[in-house]
Amino acid sequence: MRNISLIAGNVIKDAVRRKLFYVVFLFALAMVALSPLLPSFEMGARASFLRDISLSLTSLFGVVMAVVLSVGQIPGEIEKRTIYNILSKPVSRLQYLLGKYLGILAVLAAILTVIGLEIIVLIYARLGVLTPVIYQGVLGVFLESAVTAAFCLGLSAFATVPVNIFATILFYLLCHVKTGFLREELVGGASGFLRSLAWGLYYIIPNLENYNLSQRVGYGGGLPGIDLLRITAYAALFAAVFLTIGYLVLRRKDL
Repeated sequence: MRNISLIAGNVIKDAVRRKLFYVVFLFALAMVALSPLLPSFEMGARASFLRDISLSLTSLFGVVMAVVLSVGQIPGEIEKRTIYNILSKPVSRLQYLLGKYLGILAVLAAILTVIGLEIIVLIYARLGVLTPVIYQGVLGVFLESAVTAAFCLGLSAFATVPVNIFATILFYLLCHVKTGFLREELVGGASGFLRSLAWGLYYIIPNLENYNLSQRVGYGGGLPGIDLLRITAYAALFAAVFLTIGYLVLRRKDL
């Protein structure tokens, strides 16, 4: 456990030093802060609209930060040859990968917590309404970012940075559009091979729309606790799958 925490700590320190990290973080804060200036808000929309648009923006930036933090972790250390020093010590490759991932999660959690607090303060200052339920939406963003980071980190064990970025963007888009498309294939009369393929993809590919809680938090008052537990377990399952694939590749890699 000590090895994992040390590696996670190094990820956090590296994130603090990265200028791109600050650019993305500050841009996210600025966009959330400027959301009340949108025309729809001025035309009479209430706190529900502000919660919705702020969480939508936060979701986008959460995924961007997940990719920024994950994509260069292993390739960067191979290029700098620091990975050889780490693995030459009594550190297993599983500990190395878990440390990297937990460090990324810690950074994401810290950033999203700050952004969530800003949204709450913004709504309260603007409308006099206190909305702690916003953190349910922030949890959804965190879980979506955690799944994306696990995919990106696992892929970085064997893919170059450009390929990884392209594959992660494709993964993100596919995981958001797959629900409606595949359900249409299943319900709309597809048969034979196409129907079997649709069933397989429907359950193999994670449904990131599960974490799009902006409207339910913004207009519906949030989710029951059991639903939050369900989507958390769903995210943990797919994160474990992607990290396992990355570990199996990293274990065989000649380092």
